[in-house]
Amino acid sequence: MLHKTLGGDLVGKEIYISTPLIVYILKGKQIIERSDLAATTIPENHLLFLPKDLYLVSDYVRDGWGEFEAILFFLDERVIEKYLQSSAAHYDQPIRSSTQVLFTTPATPQILRFIDALKQVYGDGHQSHDLLELKLLELLHLLAIQDGKRSFLTALTKFNKPNGKRDIRSFMEKHYTSNLKLEDYAQLTGRSLSTFIRDFKQAYKATPNQWIIEKRLEKARELLTAKNLSVREVASEVGYDNVSYFIRAFKKKYGVTPKQEQSLGIA
Repeated sequence: MLHKTLGGDLVGKEIYISTPLIVYILKGKQIIERSDLAATTIPENHLLFLPKDLYLVSDYVRDGWGEFEAILFFLDERVIEKYLQSSAAHYDQPIRSSTQVLFTTPATPQILRFIDALKQVYGDGHQSHDLLELKLLELLHLLAIQDGKRSFLTALTKFNKPNGKRDIRSFMEKHYTSNLKLEDYAQLTGRSLSTFIRDFKQAYKATPNQWIIEKRLEKARELLTAKNLSVREVASEVGYDNVSYFIRAFKKKYGVTPKQEQSLGIA
């Protein structure tokens, strides 16, 4: 469990979810955007379930002049499997097919009391592993009690199933500027790293690193001449955290620095 507070808004934060988690918003709101969905807003006193191997962009927005505050409950596969095994006997109807909508729900009075007790009893940060597992299972069961449409159980069940392969071309065209490792791209497209590299070479006749660099620099050149952005802003837009490295890569490809390219475009 992680207690998260922010004194200011945080907008456009890129996140790769490597572990499934439940987010409870205490103050403010979280706005999540995915390439395949409309934006999802999670207001105060609401919960959100995020499966693993998910790439998204998130805004954390304060409540007026106050803080953004949330509690994050990270779930491992063992805890989820325990919950699914114990909950399966309570259902005699088949689970509905899952949609692409993220699971969100308002907190019931039971869950509000559960959260309040957590803050009072475990607010000092001391947690035993066994006790933590029990509290996570308790939260999962409390969510199931209010889950009349069984959307939460469906989300967990879908998480437990292997992910199918995504089309590499469509995924990479959307996310080549994202700050992701090759291992992340592989997982997000439903492949092992070796399979991802092999399939990528078949699709593009180039290695992933070569292609990503080329695409980022082409996009950077377009931004330098088409928008009134600084070199640092352009570097960030195309996925470079290190501006010096971006300048060297750009000059190696085009023979001029980004600033010189910008001046030529203006002229």
